[in-house]
Amino acid sequence: MGGSGSGSTFVFALRRAGIGRVTEIDAADDEAHAGVWLTRARMKTLRTPKNLPGPELGIPELSFQAWYEARHGAAAYAQIDRIGRVAWAEYLSWYRHFLGIQVRYRTKLVRIQPDAGFFRLHLEVNGVPQVETTRKIIFANGVAGTGGPYIPPVLADLPRTLYAHTADAIDFEALRGKTVAVLGAAASAFDAAGVALESGAKAVHLFVRRSAIASLSVLRVRDYPGAYDNYPQLPDAARWSQAWRFHQAGTAPPPNSIKRAIAFPNFHIHLSAPWKSVRKMGDGRTHCHPGKR
Repeated sequence: MGGSGSGSTFVFALRRAGIGRVTEIDAADDEAHAGVWLTRARMKTLRTPKNLPGPELGIPELSFQAWYEARHGAAAYAQIDRIGRVAWAEYLSWYRHFLGIQVRYRTKLVRIQPDAGFFRLHLEVNGVPQVETTRKIIFANGVAGTGGPYIPPVLADLPRTLYAHTADAIDFEALRGKTVAVLGAAASAFDAAGVALESGAKAVHLFVRRSAIASLSVLRVRDYPGAYDNYPQLPDAARWSQAWRFHQAGTAPPPNSIKRAIAFPNFHIHLSAPWKSVRKMGDGRTHCHPGKR
């Protein structure tokens, strides 16, 4: 399940392995709303190197580079440092249609019921309940597949209309002329701050629990094919150690995301400022009480 890049790549990989009875489903209404690239992603360029192997699965003619050069020329590809987010979405659309990968949109997985040797999938297809069976399931559903977005408990008593997670569809135009608070200092936090400022926010205050913003990206040192291809072969203890190290170090936001936000004089960063409490004011605003660590 999942109708964006990863899901379509799995479909192609299974087809190449001779497995043809595969169906790809997505709860979104259509291709434009599936995945994150044209919905919740707000970076201007991808965060990974442009030459990192991707959905082409070893076939150069299916790569982003081949697609981009066919449309803009080799010189244009050589000039870009990172792949543009919108260009990546266009490439994935071409990839899907060129390979004839059919995604069943408006198909929501509600429940999985194990049975003898297979699974019963309880679906909602165009809002109508339906049951199908399958032997294997591949989840390629992003944040939703990791348990969903994390909302800090300090916000639990606020009306849902007063806050949003970066995984939500946010109406940034509605923030024009308003003061906005951003909790967190990873890439999506800076990207959201940048979009809010570009949309005319009066001011954006970014609050960070740590005493400093993470500057060393532990994950980025693995941005090469050898690490990606062989990571599953590492012992569990080694992978757990890396995951713990990543958690302790924090996520370093990309330099271009930081530059995007700090280009505005009405952008402010508050370090060592975890939120202790939040309450709604009488005029509909929220008041936070940051603490010091």
